[in-house]
Amino acid sequence: MAIEKGRILLLLKGLKNLIGVGPQLLLLGVLFEGLTIAMWQWVSFHISLTFEMQVILTVLCITICLLGLIWFNHSLDLIKIYLKNGERKLITDGPFNYVRHPLYSTLLITIPPLMIIWLSDLLFLIPWVLLLYLSHYVVYLEERGLIEIYGEYYKKYQGFVPALLPYKGTGGKHYREQYRRELKIL
Repeated sequence: MAIEKGRILLLLKGLKNLIGVGPQLLLLGVLFEGLTIAMWQWVSFHISLTFEMQVILTVLCITICLLGLIWFNHSLDLIKIYLKNGERKLITDGPFNYVRHPLYSTLLITIPPLMIIWLSDLLFLIPWVLLLYLSHYVVYLEERGLIEIYGEYYKKYQGFVPALLPYKGTGGKHYREQYRRELKIL
């Protein structure tokens, strides 16, 4: 039974109003991981990882997660500075050079792989794929508000910088360069 995109968006919008977008994505991740753990007793795709490999991969994931959170916190400090000064400036540097939603990106890149590593089972790819797919709907809801605030500037920024996975390089830098050129023309 297929669920319509409109119904999913309405459901997510109601949830967003209740708890906010960030916790909503985290809640979906916890729900998917919990359901997968419940299924784990019947279905398993075990992979063999040595203890040393588990430790190395775990340290790598946690390091990436911590660096992402520190990086994101730096950007939040920038946002706070602009808000205190009464500015509504679109932040495009720091982690926003690479992705439009760095906290969500950090969660997606690190938390599901940790589950796979710790439990040594590829079954935990399923919630990761589901979360990646549904995160685009969650991001869509948040970005509608950002477009209302920043208008065409945000739409152009979207063209330069991907939402979640950093595959375009320093798109934020290219956006700022383009924006400066446009201002000189005007």
